[in-house]
Amino acid sequence: MMGTERKWEETRSDDLKDDDLRLRSGFAVPEIDSAPVADMISSLPEGILSSIISLVSLREAAATGILSKRWRYLWMSSFNLDLDGKNMFGDHFQWQCTQWKQKKKSRFVSWVNHILELHVGEKVDSFRLEYPLRDYSCDVDRWIQFAIDTHVEKLDINLFEDDSLDSYDELYQFPHWLFAQVGKQSKIKKLSLDSCRLNLPTNFSGLNLLSSIYLARTSLDQENVDSILANCPFLERFSLLMCCCPARLKFSGGGRFLSLKDLMIFRCFPLENVEIRDAKNVTSITYTTDMFGQVFLKGSAQPLRLCLTMDFDPSAHTTYVLGTLAKDFPQVESLSLSIPFIRIPIQFTTFTRLKKLSLSDLSSQKNLLGMISAFLEAAPSLVHFYIDLGLACKENENVERRKIVEHAEYLKLKKVTLNEYRQHQHLKEVELHSFSGYPFEFDLAIYLLKNAGVLEKMSIDRVTSLYTGDGHERAIIPYGEPEIKREQIYSILRLEVPSTTSLVLL
Repeated sequence: MMGTERKWEETRSDDLKDDDLRLRSGFAVPEIDSAPVADMISSLPEGILSSIISLVSLREAAATGILSKRWRYLWMSSFNLDLDGKNMFGDHFQWQCTQWKQKKKSRFVSWVNHILELHVGEKVDSFRLEYPLRDYSCDVDRWIQFAIDTHVEKLDINLFEDDSLDSYDELYQFPHWLFAQVGKQSKIKKLSLDSCRLNLPTNFSGLNLLSSIYLARTSLDQENVDSILANCPFLERFSLLMCCCPARLKFSGGGRFLSLKDLMIFRCFPLENVEIRDAKNVTSITYTTDMFGQVFLKGSAQPLRLCLTMDFDPSAHTTYVLGTLAKDFPQVESLSLSIPFIRIPIQFTTFTRLKKLSLSDLSSQKNLLGMISAFLEAAPSLVHFYIDLGLACKENENVERRKIVEHAEYLKLKKVTLNEYRQHQHLKEVELHSFSGYPFEFDLAIYLLKNAGVLEKMSIDRVTSLYTGDGHERAIIPYGEPEIKREQIYSILRLEVPSTTSLVLL
């Protein structure tokens, strides 16, 4: 432990003051004269303690140093390094103020250098950097070299800045050459780059263990895609977010079968035509409306999961969603749709294998019950139904704006006629999110309770969620206190819930 303590004193950066470490980052730990606390956790082997420390943020890990002398330097061997503005400056860190960010860049760079100097572990599993450092490429290169030397398996570099670029050439060039050094085999399996240029040369083996790559806010052409697929034979997940791409892109193995399982293309312009060739293992595809009807599978498996987002004029694509989509992807079992508006067609194609359906961003849907009924009829095998109400119908001037307070008040407004809709025989679980207490929301809940003959569970969450564009996760964004209390929801729905259904209010 004395050696570690000397390292703290000897490697301390001259431009970092005590107050910077203690008050800003929280990484300086006060002197403790008391004996270590003899508890079960502190008596565990140091490797296990380092694993525990690695489960929390770097800032929180450093704070554990106050527990005892043994814990004081444990954070220096954390397996996960999360280097961002929040860890450096605390919860008050804001991205919006450009002038504030410019003043803090040099301090942030010094802080990262200091943290990496103090790190004593030989192995780092995850390395994440998030800060607008476009003009500090040499420092970022050095930090990536540190990640390589510590055998990082997950590398995440996010240098996104709010101000616009004159050219994508101004973006940070990811130093692929560092991964081709003699005697140093890269261990990276997951690579995430935001606002970075990635140009891999031909026959490059430095990233041949990659199983996942995520590229955001960069420029990408067919040559870039070909080089990534050719040099990363084990790549299973390929994600593009808000990238500048050509109108057409082809994902092909060039004569060999791809390992690709999951392809995500979110708001990449002007891309509108995608061909997936020789992908026998593909199971999931995410894309936006500009490519509706323009995703072609050749020599590839049919995906089991689709995630589609409608932009701009969604009404022009409703015929495709409830008409052609089921024909293009007949094997789909999980479907996620972000649909501000959908015009219910007179006839629609059946999703014969669809088991899970997620609908969100229903901000302009005027006939919500009719739309939900249409989807239930189009998916007779549906088991799980997720509906994020968001601002659904709430901006419509014809909708009753008052919240429901008592059951008697709702009964006066109740207009839903259940006899108009068919019974669904397989739906077992329903999730309603962003529930605010409008009459139409209770109409929807009661309709589903009455028309799902085998419904086992209905969850009602009053918190709003937001689709992040990754195709898999939803970020929960709180907007103050929920607009209706759980007790009020329960008082209205309790008499409508069948004895075989569990009602969960969140």
